[in-house]
Amino acid sequence: MRAITLRAPSTIANLGPGFDIFSLALKHPYVELHMQLNDTKRISIKTDGCREEMPEDPNENCAGLAIIELLKKIDTSIGVTIEPRKTISVGAGLGSSGACASASVYGLNRLLGLDLNANQMIEIARHGEIASGSVAHADNVAGAMLGGFVIVKNYKPIDVLKIEVPEIPIVVGIIRKTQRTTRSLIPDTMRLDMVKEQLALCAGVVHAIMSRDIEAFGRAINKDLISEPVRSRSIPGYNSIKQKLLDGGAYGCNVSGGGLSIFAVCDKSRTHDIAEVMQSALAHESIKNEIIITQASNEGIREVAID
Repeated sequence: MRAITLRAPSTIANLGPGFDIFSLALKHPYVELHMQLNDTKRISIKTDGCREEMPEDPNENCAGLAIIELLKKIDTSIGVTIEPRKTISVGAGLGSSGACASASVYGLNRLLGLDLNANQMIEIARHGEIASGSVAHADNVAGAMLGGFVIVKNYKPIDVLKIEVPEIPIVVGIIRKTQRTTRSLIPDTMRLDMVKEQLALCAGVVHAIMSRDIEAFGRAINKDLISEPVRSRSIPGYNSIKQKLLDGGAYGCNVSGGGLSIFAVCDKSRTHDIAEVMQSALAHESIKNEIIITQASNEGIREVAID
């Protein structure tokens, strides 16, 4: 085997109150990644198929950094050409970097016959996130790798749990952030009463998934005391937009991943209505956006073609 083409899903990480712990894979959009071994002993990245500019230097590219980390682990050098074809907007909080990083590690694992398990691949792939946010968080890459609802149970060592999800309708208002990351603005301490509330909110998310209760899931992701208060400040009129979505019938709403996209959970029969409410609310705040209707997906990385 010399070449492989893979498809990796977009993800909503920091899902609701699950900062760096929860992630949910989406049916679309996705990243398609073609990888081919060569004899150059160099990592070559071709970005002609991407809808937005991205770095071709492996040391500044999420897929490139992930591959560099993998080659360190196996103490070898190879030549590989990577061609990402992204339909996920870059810098919008939908896990485009995590999808590329996880797909590149999965693909090289297959091409080289390394037989790495999921936790090992996630541990390596998360280093690709340094290219986009300076921190090797694992929630996006785990969600893209495995699909479904993912809980990062441990970081030292990486230990990830996947839970199958029902068909959860999701409307996303895609908004690209103007700065590389807002992570540094998030406080690194919390009051004890806030910690208890955050833990209760996380328990509500897990219970709703296990109960397959979409309405309860929407309510559970609707509040967060860590990421949402900080990242929502960069979204003009966020509180007003959120209230309009809830008044319009959404079960819950929050900031997607590192922002600035907004996602809403609703009944399947209400997706087009909620999309219209979101479009109108964002337009009222003069926010450039793209609205998509999607759903949760249990499918992680999928092999599209092997040569």
